[in-house]
Amino acid sequence: MLTKAHTFLDKIFHTLKSNSINIENLEIDHICYRTSSAENYLQIKSVFAELGECLIESEVGGRPIATYKLNEPISYKGRNIALVEVPAPKNGKVTPEGYEHIEVVIDTSFEEIMKKYPHSNFDQKGLSKKINPELVIKFSDCAIKFHHQSLEKVIEMEKKALV
Repeated sequence: MLTKAHTFLDKIFHTLKSNSINIENLEIDHICYRTSSAENYLQIKSVFAELGECLIESEVGGRPIATYKLNEPISYKGRNIALVEVPAPKNGKVTPEGYEHIEVVIDTSFEEIMKKYPHSNFDQKGLSKKINPELVIKFSDCAIKFHHQSLEKVIEMEKKALV
């Protein structure tokens, strides 16, 4: 599973470089591993459960999403990625299994990101999210999402709301 992460990170960093998008000064908050079916979701959850602790599993957008904090973070070219998000596919949507996107936390506005990379294919649907809005740049087979809060901080807020 971690070898697949390195292969995916090689691909996404090559894609970012090819598109003149520089995230050198940004921390990768987490990486997302998509599942192809409800059965596959359960299988992949068990794999990540052996690699770390499930911080939360909650329903988002009509399907469960589990987040794992790895015992040993993914170490990639001087970066450490401790969290993996594992969403089940949405009902009726076919998704290939595998790593699909990375998410980074920014300390600038979404508008500044769009101005900095005007040539990018931005998906702005997530800007209207009440909790942790997002700006996405989609590529043919991967994506990068920009947020203002880390996933771990959002999980802490969700857990407090449940108490």
